Amino acid sequence: MKIYPECYNCFITQAIRSSKIHSKNKEESLKVVRNVVRILTDIDHSLPPPIISEDVYKTIQETLGIADPYKEIKKKYNDIALDYCDFAYARIRNAEDKLLCALKLSLAGNIIDFGGEQDSFSIEETINDTIHSGFHVNEIDKFKSDLKKANSLILLADNAGEAVFDKILLETIKEMYPTLDIYVFVRGGNIINDITIEEAKYIGLDSIANIIESPKAIPGFWPEFCDGECEDIWKSADLVISKGQGNFETLSEISDKRIYFLFIVKCRVVAEFLKLKKFSKIFMQNRF
Repeated sequence: MKIYPECYNCFITQAIRSSKIHSKNKEESLKVVRNVVRILTDIDHSLPPPIISEDVYKTIQETLGIADPYKEIKKKYNDIALDYCDFAYARIRNAEDKLLCALKLSLAGNIIDFGGEQDSFSIEETINDTIHSGFHVNEIDKFKSDLKKANSLILLADNAGEAVFDKILLETIKEMYPTLDIYVFVRGGNIINDITIEEAKYIGLDSIANIIESPKAIPGFWPEFCDGECEDIWKSADLVISKGQGNFETLSEISDKRIYFLFIVKCRVVAEFLKLKKFSKIFMQNRF
């Protein structure tokens, strides 16, 4: 998905949000916004928005003098999500279709996002709504068929907090397919509230999967940036769960039917791209 004019507004909103986390100083916020605007004047419009975010957030971090503006927020939401584990395990244990239930819970976790248009969210309301209403696009039957034939699976993780629910999904899949090799790709550095290897280990993701760092600190995944182990695993994997809107924005640019997108549409631009309503809940195979 290429950049749209509305993406400029989103980048500036993120600059303001990031600065206000640490300071109510108007001049500091203005300085952050001015520096981000300078970056945006020379961006490559042929790239997906998450790739551009690397320079935007590097500018925010350097202007604020903070390597990880969302460090405390990531820990907070990891801890909040961990408190839902007993509830989630009980729901899955009692579900008629355990995989479907685990996918719904994983999708509900995608509401934990500080990089989109939403100003507020409720994890509990999103879980309840997702469990009872389900998906607007649901291709689980095709996924189940592919999963039966797979030897390896990658989950492209998205946000801290959200990844707790992804871990529960992977535990459910591993229980169904014990010989499946599972990998989780995390961000290669601090950007927004996206999960890095530090948060992944904090929630115990390494107990269920091999954790692989993406080469770049972008809020999405771009295969062209891969090298070494990352590239080898990406090319050899049988199935990929692409979690979150940022990963969708990058991977919708490539044709790869191994990929299944799992996310909540939180952006008007993405909604229009998919010809769906904002806040639609998606589990679909890549057909772009």
